[in-house]
Amino acid sequence: MRTRLVLLLMLRKLGYKGSRADKKRILFNLILISLVVAALVFAQIFVVSMSRGIADKYAILGDGHVQVHEGAGIQIPDDPSIVDVQLVAQSYALIYSPSANKMIRLKGVGPSYFNETRLAELTLGEHFNDPSSTLPKILVSTTLAKSLHVAIGDKVALMLVSQNSIRPQLCVIKNFYDSGYQELDSNLVFCDFALVDRLFNGKEDVYHELLVEQGQDKRIKNQLVEKGYLATTWDEENYAVAVNLNTSRQAVLGVMVAVAMLCGYFISELSREMVEDDKQQIAMLGLLGGRKSMIRRVYFLAVIFVTLVSIAVGSCLGILLADNLGGVLSLLAKRSIPLLSYYLLDFSVVLPVGDILLILLVLFLVSMLSVRWSLRRVMRIEPLFCIHYD
Repeated sequence: MRTRLVLLLMLRKLGYKGSRADKKRILFNLILISLVVAALVFAQIFVVSMSRGIADKYAILGDGHVQVHEGAGIQIPDDPSIVDVQLVAQSYALIYSPSANKMIRLKGVGPSYFNETRLAELTLGEHFNDPSSTLPKILVSTTLAKSLHVAIGDKVALMLVSQNSIRPQLCVIKNFYDSGYQELDSNLVFCDFALVDRLFNGKEDVYHELLVEQGQDKRIKNQLVEKGYLATTWDEENYAVAVNLNTSRQAVLGVMVAVAMLCGYFISELSREMVEDDKQQIAMLGLLGGRKSMIRRVYFLAVIFVTLVSIAVGSCLGILLADNLGGVLSLLAKRSIPLLSYYLLDFSVVLPVGDILLILLVLFLVSMLSVRWSLRRVMRIEPLFCIHYD
């Protein structure tokens, strides 16, 4: 009997056969909390997806997921997790155009380097074809081309610095590429493997670059180390970038958790409003023999129900918005907004289940504690308050 009474009173507080004011209050709080939860979920998905996208750019185009610092002739394990293996060479040089110069990372690759996986991370322009030109051809980014004020087919000079001499090498720009992330594009130049080998006379860094399936880089690295090879992962090769990405993700997660705590405290205001508006009804229930603990349970269950529904609706809305993010990002990328030029706008949406569950759990627990604390005022409402008139 008591359970049915609690359920009936809770439904009344939720607007079922209740007054229009109760329905408006519940609907307003439901929409407001849902929007806050949607914003929290969307923001965390966006930040984690962008961080993962930047890491993928560095791994796929920069150094590979795993690097084996050995020359030709080694045996890479036959593992299904290894997607691609390429022998590359790299060194550093100064690139000169008629109007500017910049320090670059010159990366020599073979003809099979730009496979389907890497081409999916790039946007390429029209190739420069001039059979009469015997100059070495290089691939530069649109970001670097803007700073050098050059176009496809223009000639640039590579200044090669060694311990004994400085000598230039004239090259022609065969094409532009754009990975979508200017921090990576600004100093990365591709050329033929043979060119780097000829220019640096064996002083370049030669290594095998491995692309592996997601989450398998540590395992593959350990296999290679056991075979006696010197192997590293992309985050070890790009330690500062990896630390910055991880720190940014943790910092944003901390901010989202703090906002969730504030939202949980705000939910207690819903229970306070209910109690303030229903003082006479609460006093009447007390006068009729209703226990204060039962009355508190009614309001607690009503508020928690609203919270759970808001969390469910807000989470679905946030995930739905994030899932349709690609079109918006493509539009922003095409508009070339200066404020967004140093952000990656080309990435796949990743659902960080652990982060989202942590945010929602904190919000729910804080709301439970704050609501229980707020409902202490029920105990201070005396039965005689039912004869009070405003």
